[in-house]
Amino acid sequence: MADRAIMTAIGENGEIIDCDVLFTFKNTATNRCYIVYTENTSDENGDTEVFASIFDPDDKALTLSPIETEEEWALLESKLREYERSKDNNGG
Repeated sequence: MADRAIMTAIGENGEIIDCDVLFTFKNTATNRCYIVYTENTSDENGDTEVFASIFDPDDKALTLSPIETEEEWALLESKLREYERSKDNNGG
């Protein structure tokens, strides 16, 4: 995988988890930055589990905050669909 971005997270039990960063983006309307990532695990349907959080790009510790509103979730779902379409169109 070319140019793979990795984020290291600490799990609920203190374990270290390497996550693949799928993409980040900034919502200019709210001035918030979002990160979309996966631990490369599957849900009960066999689909890859994907997570999203708010982050501050200036925070070197990369502290993640939860998504707060339905509007933010709708925006993230739209961005994820765009990501999937671009990945399909590029053979990825």
